[in-house]
Amino acid sequence: MIASPCAADTAAHTLTLQHITYQAGKRQILKDISLHVSGGELIAIVGCNGAGKSTLLHVIAGLLPVSQGDVRLDGQPLSHLTRKAIARQMALLPQQARIDFGFQVHDVVRMGRHPHRGRFRSASPHDEATVHRAMAATGTECLAQRLITEVSGGERQLILLAQALAQEPQFLLLDEPTANLDIAHQRHVMQLLQRLARDGMGVVAVMHDLSMAVRCFPRLILLDDGVVVGDGPPIEVLSVETIKRVFRVQARFSRDQEHGEPLLWFPV
Repeated sequence: MIASPCAADTAAHTLTLQHITYQAGKRQILKDISLHVSGGELIAIVGCNGAGKSTLLHVIAGLLPVSQGDVRLDGQPLSHLTRKAIARQMALLPQQARIDFGFQVHDVVRMGRHPHRGRFRSASPHDEATVHRAMAATGTECLAQRLITEVSGGERQLILLAQALAQEPQFLLLDEPTANLDIAHQRHVMQLLQRLARDGMGVVAVMHDLSMAVRCFPRLILLDDGVVVGDGPPIEVLSVETIKRVFRVQARFSRDQEHGEPLLWFPV
């Protein structure tokens, strides 16, 4: 087991959404959403395409201005904080992040330290140690000298996760963190997220894979047309009836014979 990476003292931190509405043009994408996330929680946001999942993640990160309500980090509205202050406390791994310049992978991960450094200050020993831990945690040390433009899509996903961990965030926000990854790397990433949560980091991930969400996340938030229609343990949020109503597919639950965990599957 690799050493636990880059988790700051997170146990008492909170993230609160109070009656959030987000509107783009005349369309309301998020409607009166109230949520509370504490350090140490591992949460998946699920829902159909177009339900507002990625938008919600960007609102939580303070990247989209809300039409009503506010997002609070440890009781402070994000609107009162600078982008740098937010980045010291929250890291976002988007679904598709573009890096078009030929930076070395090590330098890309080191960019995660920018919120903690002055404009002209060079990397400190602590910065370098944090980058090393983040790369070790994601299994990307072997790519350190490669150019980011020369790695595969799955490798890039792991590198950008390492960059997010190098921020030493209190809350980690991820949009489809297992996209482009093979089965072994999907398992590795999910184990890493579970360990980060155990160490006190708040982890919120948008997931399309309902089976993985049920298996790996203790709490699910179900969005349907911009409204939270479920929030709680997977077996309660994603009943067979709810899956049929929201996703319009038939589903079945069974139990893992060895561990007794719920397994979600979809008959052909």
